[in-house]
Amino acid sequence: MKNIQLIFNVVFCIAIATLFALYMNGKNSSPATSGTAAATASSTDLRIAFFHSDSITLHYEMFKTEKDKLDLQMKAAEDKFVSRQKAFEKEAADFQQRAQYLTMTEKEKRQEQLYFQQQELMQMEQTLSAELAKAENEVNIRIAQEIENFLKEYAVTNQFTYILSYKQGANLWYADPKLDITADVLRELNQRYQKKKPE
Repeated sequence: MKNIQLIFNVVFCIAIATLFALYMNGKNSSPATSGTAAATASSTDLRIAFFHSDSITLHYEMFKTEKDKLDLQMKAAEDKFVSRQKAFEKEAADFQQRAQYLTMTEKEKRQEQLYFQQQELMQMEQTLSAELAKAENEVNIRIAQEIENFLKEYAVTNQFTYILSYKQGANLWYADPKLDITADVLRELNQRYQKKKPE
């Protein structure tokens, strides 16, 4: 349970990067008919823009709000687990101190009880971790869908053929700063979120 916070942060970053890649790289793409795509590309002006995915992670209000909720959920899960763990450790220590005064039958019975409590504790950790992973995945999907829906509208409004996400060291190694729409995307995403945000 001690490593859940670290695991959560790593998985959260990986999940966002993966979701951006999936949504931005044409998840609904279909095979092009012979020559059609090439003919279209050569006969029209392609307009491309990009945004910094790291900036969205850091400054998109929906992302920050949902992460805060997940952090609270994680803290509650950790507190619940730690409380149960301390209770188990206390019972085990009490048994060690009193073991010499117990009969063989009482010892065996108590050892069996402690064994089952330990198994329940391990199961509880697995269950809490699975619940947190599921909640995190659902949040990542909601955020990615919100961003994708916005970008579709933004692309139509601003006549962009492609909008790419950019992260240093990722697949896109260079992007002309003149094509950077990060500030615009962030501003409009946050405005949309404020309108939808429950009071």
